[in-house]
Amino acid sequence: MIAPREARRWLAHRPIDLLAHRHETAALLAPLHRLGVRTLGELAQLGRPALADRFGKPGALAHRLACGEDTPLRPRLSEERLAETMSVGDASSGLALERVLGVLVDRLLARPERRGRTLRAVTLSARLDTGGAWRERVVFRQALADPRRIGLALAARLTMLPAPASTLGLAVERFGPASGTQETLLEQSRTAHLVRLREAVGQVRAAAGQDAALRAVCVDPDSRVPERRVLLTPFLS
Repeated sequence: MIAPREARRWLAHRPIDLLAHRHETAALLAPLHRLGVRTLGELAQLGRPALADRFGKPGALAHRLACGEDTPLRPRLSEERLAETMSVGDASSGLALERVLGVLVDRLLARPERRGRTLRAVTLSARLDTGGAWRERVVFRQALADPRRIGLALAARLTMLPAPASTLGLAVERFGPASGTQETLLEQSRTAHLVRLREAVGQVRAAAGQDAALRAVCVDPDSRVPERRVLLTPFLS
């Protein structure tokens, strides 16, 4: 651990090759080497305005990094992941392989760690007889816990196998809410609509990332600049 006040002194003797660890500054290594800059301390002495004038935003970022300034760490959230694998034996393709897939689905749904939750996204994988591996990520249109519906959604992906498989695997990438929900016959209440909306947002983010579900907020409707009239912000479900 290095105290913030000591960061710049410690970094001063480190090589500028450390900039290669950030894709924004990796392209600066070659021109900096041609300029004779070898350490981060030498880079810091060039000054931020000069680096920004010569290299633009990457130059300013490189100077901040050389001075020990960086954005706070944003650790990735750990996702609970369940997986089942099974040797397919002679059932390397066709209907027999679909039956193996059905067994994997049943095993996965029977795992006590699932705790009654639905499945939102899974990964179907296989070891091929010819060597190598194959995998396909599947995001369901609706979070599921029905083995028949899950099997139907995944069986179509088995046709994408490039060669006969020796081992088939199925893993949960993301869980949905607890199963047991029932569609209403009459008009739904506002609360029920919000629940379904949150579920839809979760599905979109599972398929396309956290920035996939945004909402438009009107901030300056009278602005002459269209980009200032409406801003996109994360949809808080």
